[in-house]
Amino acid sequence: MAETATHRTKTELALQILRDRIRTGALEPGRRLRLNVLTTELGMSPTPIREALRLLQADGLVTYRPHQGIVVAELSEPQTAEVIRLRCLLEGSAVELAVAALTPARLRELERVHQRFLGAVADDRGREIVAGNEAWHYLLYDAAGSPLLTEFIRRLWDVYPWRTMWVLPGRTAQSAAEHEGIMEAIRAREVASAAERMRRHIALGSTAL
Repeated sequence: MAETATHRTKTELALQILRDRIRTGALEPGRRLRLNVLTTELGMSPTPIREALRLLQADGLVTYRPHQGIVVAELSEPQTAEVIRLRCLLEGSAVELAVAALTPARLRELERVHQRFLGAVADDRGREIVAGNEAWHYLLYDAAGSPLLTEFIRRLWDVYPWRTMWVLPGRTAQSAAEHEGIMEAIRAREVASAAERMRRHIALGSTAL
C-alpha cells in the first residue's frame, strides 16, 4: 500500500512538473522527451515518469512520432482556434457564476492578487507575471463553485500557446489593462459586463497567435 501511494505521488509530481513546463513553453512544441534525460532532470526512476508521459499523451499534450518517440504536441491553426473559442465560452460562463457568488472575502483576495499582478507587469518581472496571471484567473474561476468547469478550463489552458502570447510586443501592458477592466465590472457586480470583458480579453490575447 505504501509503495503504491509513493509511486502515485511521484507520478503526480512528474505530471505537474511536465504539464507546467509544456504550458509555459519551457518545453516547446515538437521537443522530444527522452526518458533517460527526464529521469536525471527530475531525479526519479523511469516508472513514474513513464506513467506521467502516458497521462500527458491521453490529454493530448504529448504525442508519439515514429523514429522520434514522445514529443510535445503541436496544435494546428484550426485546433488553436477551437481552443480559443472554447476558452471564451467556458471562461465567460465561469465569470458569470463567480461574480454572482463572490463573497467580500473572496473579492478582497482577488483584489490582492490583481494588484500583485499589476506590480509584476510594471516592473517587468516575467515569471511573476505568468504566475500572477494564472493565480488571478483561477481564483476567479474557483469562485464559480464548479470544479468540473474549472477542470475543463484547465485542460484548455494546458494546450494554449502561452509563450507565443507573452512575447507579443505590448501584450503584458495590454493584459494588465484588460484585467483592470474586468475588475471594474466585478467590483460593480456587473455580471454580463465582466463575462463579456473576459471573453474579449481572451480573444484579444489570441489575435496575433
